[in-house]
Amino acid sequence: MNTSNPYSAPGAVLSGMDAGKDSYEPKLWAWRGRIGRLRYMAYLFLVSILNMLPVTIVMGVLGAAGILSDNPDAIVAISTLMYLPLLVFSFVLAKRRFNDVNRSGWFSLLLWVPLVNIIVSLYLLFARGDEGGNDFGAAPSANTLMVKIFGLVVPLLCIVTMIGIMAAFGVPAYQQYKERAQAAQGSQGL
Repeated sequence: MNTSNPYSAPGAVLSGMDAGKDSYEPKLWAWRGRIGRLRYMAYLFLVSILNMLPVTIVMGVLGAAGILSDNPDAIVAISTLMYLPLLVFSFVLAKRRFNDVNRSGWFSLLLWVPLVNIIVSLYLLFARGDEGGNDFGAAPSANTLMVKIFGLVVPLLCIVTMIGIMAAFGVPAYQQYKERAQAAQGSQGL
C-alpha cells in the first residue's frame, strides 16, 4: 500500500523562476543573478567609462566657467555626488559575483575595509564560479564577444598604464643617473 506521509517534506523544486533552466543571459543593469569573472571585469569597466564621461564633461564645463577655480570643496562635493552611482553599481556587481561563487552578497561590504578590499577584489577576479545552478540561481550563459573584448581591455589597459608610469618615473631617473655618472667621470679625469 502506497500512502503519503502528511508530515514529510514537500518534493517540489523550490528554486523559483530558475527551476529547470541550465543558464540565463545576465543583464548589465540587473540587481539579481550571477555573473562570471570576465563579465564582472567587463561590466565594471563599461560602467566606469559610462560614469567618467559625464563627470569629465561637467567638471570641464564648470572649470572653464571659472566656478571651480577658487572652491576646491565644490570639486569634492560634485565629484562625490557624480561617483555615487558608480559606487552603488560596483557593489551590485560585487554582490552578483559573490552569488556566482555561492556566497552571500553581504560579503561585498568587505570592499569598504582597507587592505581587506584588495584581497576581496582579487578573490572576485580569480575565484571560479559554480558550474551549474547554485543557491542564487542558474549559471550565467557563455560570454558574448563584446563581454570578452571589454573584459580583456581592462587587463591590457592596466599593463599599459603600469608601463607608462614606470616609464614616466624611470626614464627621468635614468637620465639623472647618467648625467651624474658622466659628471663624476669628468671630475675624476681632472
